[in-house]
Order: sequence, then structure tokens, then C-alpha cells
Amino acid sequence: MNNTEVDFVLTMPIAPAAHLNAQTLSQQQKDPKKAKQVYLNALVVQAVNFYFECMEIETDLAASNIWHPVVQKFMDVADLDLKDIGKLECRPVSPGEDFVTIPAEVRSDRIGYVAVEIVPSQQEVKLLGFVKKGSREKLPIKELQPIENLLEYLHELKAEYLDEELKPVHLSQWLHNVFDIGWQTAEKVFESTPELQFAFRSSQVAEISDRSNVRLPVKGGKIVNLEPEKEQVALFVELMTTEAADIDISVVVYPTKGQTHLPNNLQLILLDDGGETLMQARANSAENLLFEFSGEPGEFFTVKLVLGESSVTENFWI
Repeated sequence: MNNTEVDFVLTMPIAPAAHLNAQTLSQQQKDPKKAKQVYLNALVVQAVNFYFECMEIETDLAASNIWHPVVQKFMDVADLDLKDIGKLECRPVSPGEDFVTIPAEVRSDRIGYVAVEIVPSQQEVKLLGFVKKGSREKLPIKELQPIENLLEYLHELKAEYLDEELKPVHLSQWLHNVFDIGWQTAEKVFESTPELQFAFRSSQVAEISDRSNVRLPVKGGKIVNLEPEKEQVALFVELMTTEAADIDISVVVYPTKGQTHLPNNLQLILLDDGGETLMQARANSAENLLFEFSGEPGEFFTVKLVLGESSVTENFWI
């Protein structure tokens, strides 16, 4: 087939600054094939970001893994963060191709996949369409939804996010490997944010043991954006069952984006079900913030992150 058969194709210009950024990033790769891949990934992510700017949809381009040479060396990633929605994968497509290639490392933790054709002059791109799921390595272009439907899909996701944000996180379900919307296992957080894995490899969940009498912790996490401070941290909660009825709980915050220390004056606050402060800590050049405590099933608590004028609250139900 020919790409002109796609129902609706939106053409977007590629800014000179985007070419310069892509060239700078590609030059950090020694392998020519990898350098070309990085160059194309950087171009399409920046082009899609420009599209969302035109549509007045807030993104976090700086959070994309296109800027991390180590991540790009080992993975084929072209992600773009959309505020309060999730990660969108932008996949480059050569003119005349019938399929979009979706690497294994990006077939999860994505709200969708946009196919972006780079014209031979590399002065513009064509947004061919999108899909919500990318479970296959090769996705036919003809199966793409029109790009004009993407905005409606994103509005639906944001509405769901805002609705779910008010609900408490059910920690008891984590013990059965069921995680609330917006939360993932620690392994998946590390997969989707590889720079965390490199910096905090020792912080991953315990290694699997074949000894049935050994209790292993269950750890879930999420990336938290602190607006308008333009900062980002990773929040993890770990559960460990005990011989008694209560559950040992750890709440820990790590820096992201390759940083080794948390933002100065970041506060981590633990509150009870009545809103009273139980624990409070402030990051002053700290590598992480950690609270450890115990709770019983049915109890409720709140974790609050505060930085300047920005705050994020997470409610938990054991």
C-alpha cells in the first residue's frame, strides 16, 4: 500500500533547533546504525511535541529518554510525556513503508503509539495516525486510527486520570499483584525509566527465591511531576507481610532524570486518616527520603510531597 491511503495525514515542519538537537544526540553514539536511530527518534519526538504545543496540550519534553545517551545506547525509545496522561511513543517510519516497528522495550507503559513519517528532505514529518496498544512488533499502517482522533482519546484519558487521582490506592490488592491506575510494579517503573535502574539498581525488589517460607516485599511506584517547579521524582511504596496481622510499609522518594540528589527543600509528609502529621522530612542534598512504619488492614494514611508552591497528595488504604 501507499501511505497516501491513510484517511488523514497531518504534516508538521521540523524546526532547525530540532535538527541541531538530534545531531548532537546522535554524535554521542559510536555505532553509525545506532546514531541514525537516535537521530530519527529525536526528530519525531520533537515534531510530535511541537504538534501538541500547537494544540495547547502540556508536555514534558525534558523527561523524554531521547536525551539520555546511555538509555539510547541500549534501547530504542522515542517517548514523550503528556502531563496528567502518560507516555506516548513516537515511532519513525520511512516513506513507502507499510508497517510501524514497535520495539519490545516500549510495548508496555505507553498510552499509545504515533507513527511519524519523515519526508526525504527531513524538513517536515507526516503524522500518519496512532494506535492505543502496541503488542506486536510490526503494525500495519492501514490499521492506524486517524491522527484527528488522538486528541479525543487523550481527553478521555486525562478525565480518567483526574477521576482516579481522588481515589485511595488499595495497597492490599498489591499483595495479589493488582495495582491501581497510575501505579506499577517497581520492575515496570525501572523499565520505563531506565536511568532509575542504572542509578538505583540496588533499590529494586528482592531477588526471587525458591524457598516458599521466605516472604518477599511487594513494591510499587510511579513518577511524580511537581508543577510549577518543573521537578520530577520517583515515589515507591513497599509492603512486607509479617507473622502478625500488621504490614510493614516503606515509603521512599528518589530523584529522576539522571540526578543523584533530590531537589532541595523537597518535603515528604506522612499523615493519618484525620490529617494529622505523623512523619515529616526535608531533602537537603539528600539522595532519597525514606519513611518506615507499620499498619493494619483497613487503616488509611496519606503521603504528601511538597516543593515550593507545588504539592502532590497520594491517599492509601491498607
